[in-house]
Amino acid sequence: MMEFNESVQKLRQFVIDHGLPKTDMALFGIKCLYCGKSDRIRQLESPNQLHEKMDPKDMQRYSDLWKRFTQSGDSLGVCKFCQNLLKLYMEKGKAEALYE
Repeated sequence: MMEFNESVQKLRQFVIDHGLPKTDMALFGIKCLYCGKSDRIRQLESPNQLHEKMDPKDMQRYSDLWKRFTQSGDSLGVCKFCQNLLKLYMEKGKAEALYE
């Protein structure tokens, strides 16, 4: 579990360092499980959406971390208020914490 949470922290720092997401569109109605805000959630782009906007080494790191936390149909998001990462279920309009 410690390794999993360390990976979450690495992804969180990567998102902060690279200013992700590159698109700034709020997902209204999805509430942050950490701070309670519902107007600051942004969906992170999948690696294939960012391949032209990032250094190849960084792209590989992002892709590896992305794959670790997503499964079929899942997506990742970030609360731009508290900077915590969330697993998004867009079809259900809900989020879950990444930390275990």
